[in-house]
Amino acid sequence: MPGIPSDREPANAYRWIILAIGILAYATSQGARQNYTGIQKFIADDFDLNKADLGVLGAVFFYAYALFQMPWGVAADRHGSRSVTTIGILLTAATMAGFATSGSKEALLIWRGAGGIAGAAAWVALAGGIARWFPARERGMSQSALVGVGGALGGATGFFVLPLLSIYFVSWRYGASIVAAVFGVMGVLCLIFLRSSPDSTRFVARKPFTLGMVADSRLWSYTLLHSACMVGIRISQAWLVLYATDVYIATRGFSLNAAVVAAGLLTTIGYWLAGQGLCVAILGRISDALLKRGKSRTTLAIASLAITAVSFQLLSTGPTVIWFLWLSAILLGMTVNSFTLVVADASEAYGPEKTGSVSAFMNTVGQLIGATALAVSGYIGIGLSAGARESLSEYQGIWLSGVAWVVALTLAGSGLYYLTIRNRSTMASVVAPSAP
Repeated sequence: MPGIPSDREPANAYRWIILAIGILAYATSQGARQNYTGIQKFIADDFDLNKADLGVLGAVFFYAYALFQMPWGVAADRHGSRSVTTIGILLTAATMAGFATSGSKEALLIWRGAGGIAGAAAWVALAGGIARWFPARERGMSQSALVGVGGALGGATGFFVLPLLSIYFVSWRYGASIVAAVFGVMGVLCLIFLRSSPDSTRFVARKPFTLGMVADSRLWSYTLLHSACMVGIRISQAWLVLYATDVYIATRGFSLNAAVVAAGLLTTIGYWLAGQGLCVAILGRISDALLKRGKSRTTLAIASLAITAVSFQLLSTGPTVIWFLWLSAILLGMTVNSFTLVVADASEAYGPEKTGSVSAFMNTVGQLIGATALAVSGYIGIGLSAGARESLSEYQGIWLSGVAWVVALTLAGSGLYYLTIRNRSTMASVVAPSAP
């Protein structure tokens, strides 16, 4: 495609700077979206919130996040990832500072919603920028490293650094304010170091997304699989750390502070660093190797989603063995983030110059479904545990709701994906010239 470097062209060495800054920028975005998750026990105590309230508090961010994916994604493809990422990160820092000063439950919801609007900018802009800087042979690795390593650093901030600051530096409000200031500095670094594309590349897409693309079955197959991953992410990130906290309190006799730190350590090392930070990047590298052998990246993502569903099913049985929680955290950190493989496939299908807007469409649908699944999960947990005395009983409904969503979306997405492949193969064979 004109203006897009091919695999035969020498790759620009500055792409590694782009990836490094992109990882830090995505870490900032991820840390902001998780700014309440690791400290939700403290927030719940301050504002007398139940699990349904916490589910809504998590969901309001992602509804706003979803609705602003397309505007940010189209802007990034038209005007460049540098400006959109910088603006998004600076706004994210401001909204996090506002969240830290909230004086009521309503204020918490307003600032979380505003944070969703700001946070929607980073990933779609960075995904498009990475696609333009890296050739197809490195696209699985680069997209997975962006989300895997960046997400791990951001998750560690939200699940471990922020709880520690909240415990040892007066309150969760003070800790959140410190993190917001660091995020503001990151916005300045994006302005200085990010570049939207190699100097020789004209990346501008005058029509990055058209209405006719909505009728493309291939796009919807990617979107449904992406949505299954988003449900897995929303359920696991919101509830795994809280479940582990309650396990430590109920079965180990930990105090609240000690349980929060222990659960934060488990999810930070298990889910974020080992699962998402290490294993997702390895998964991306494996997908690049499989692609050379004619194996689709999306097939690997489908297999990962099957493991997600099994993990949720096992968690619904109420396990309290700590090593099993560690294993679950690692597996979920890897499998729910396999959407990076779907994004890499979509980038090759529609072109790097449209990756921001195409990713935005997939993420708009995925985040709306994921936010709904998260909001509903808390109510299902309460409803299925009615009358139960054990503190862990509410989680059964939460994990089972995750199973239902992931299985339904994965079946629909994979069925449509393979149907699309078969139809394209049939059409290709029909139009191919017959042998003389």
